[in-house]
Amino acid sequence: MSLRRRGGFTLIEMMAVVLLTTIVLSAAVSFYIDLASASRAATLRVRGDRRAVALLDRIARDLQSAILLKKPADTDPLAWPWLFLAEAPDGELGAQRLKFVSRGRLPRASAAAESDLELVAYALHERPDLGFDLVRWTSPRLPEALDRTFPGADDPGALVLAEGVADFGVRLLGDNGEWVEAWDSSTLVDSAELPLAVELSVALLPEDGEGAFLVDETGAVPPPEVLRRQVLLPVRPLDREKIFATADGEEEDEEEEDEEADAEDCITVAQCRAQFPDAFAAVVADDPPLEAVLVSVGNECYGDTGLSIPGVACE
Repeated sequence: MSLRRRGGFTLIEMMAVVLLTTIVLSAAVSFYIDLASASRAATLRVRGDRRAVALLDRIARDLQSAILLKKPADTDPLAWPWLFLAEAPDGELGAQRLKFVSRGRLPRASAAAESDLELVAYALHERPDLGFDLVRWTSPRLPEALDRTFPGADDPGALVLAEGVADFGVRLLGDNGEWVEAWDSSTLVDSAELPLAVELSVALLPEDGEGAFLVDETGAVPPPEVLRRQVLLPVRPLDREKIFATADGEEEDEEEEDEEADAEDCITVAQCRAQFPDAFAAVVADDPPLEAVLVSVGNECYGDTGLSIPGVACE
């Protein structure tokens, strides 16, 4: 008499299935958690980068409108309010304070005529918890005399532009092609001069999804990423005596007439751009806001704007 095996699974087979199912589910859950963590970290990193880029864009717009009026020879240096100042090169990224005159102000709609000039200052102020606040200060009026001081964070014209700044710095390019970490147009060395370009660097403290600063178990902050932006200063220092005609109507001397003749024969920015389109396109690709600057100075002589674009040779 033969024995038949009854249909179904044995206990060992059932346990094997449960074990395999558990392993597969554990791997799937672990993969999902890792993917969610990576996605969250990427989102926070992109949000931090956007904050830094927006901050650099704001400072770059002010710098691209920076203007400096040369001091007349018979003027007391301490009585001349026009300046471009970068100081406090204590950080690793360069000068941490900036002060200059800009033409970026939009006059209010009113019956009285208003200037588009404003005095702009940037400075770091330490926070009570972590990092610094980057404060932007503006004033629509120039002081009556030279003022190299920086307003406090509680000044009526001050506005916190960014919170949780890990570091901020500025480097400046001089006529000699060297980058420096300090500039003072009121001194004899840099008298009545503007840098050709400025390199901005900023690092923001990482934040979580709730906007709180990220710290590890020891209370330390992870090293933030440093974003940099180079900004050309297209407007060169202006000479008042050459801009305005003399009160008695005297004609320009022969030297000024020669300079005007040379200016008429010079290569403009637009003409130079037509000769070297690839070089200009590469610079604009790295710094898109520069496009508006190039358009605004298109009719000016390339050599007078202070532009220094790699691969471009325009006299």
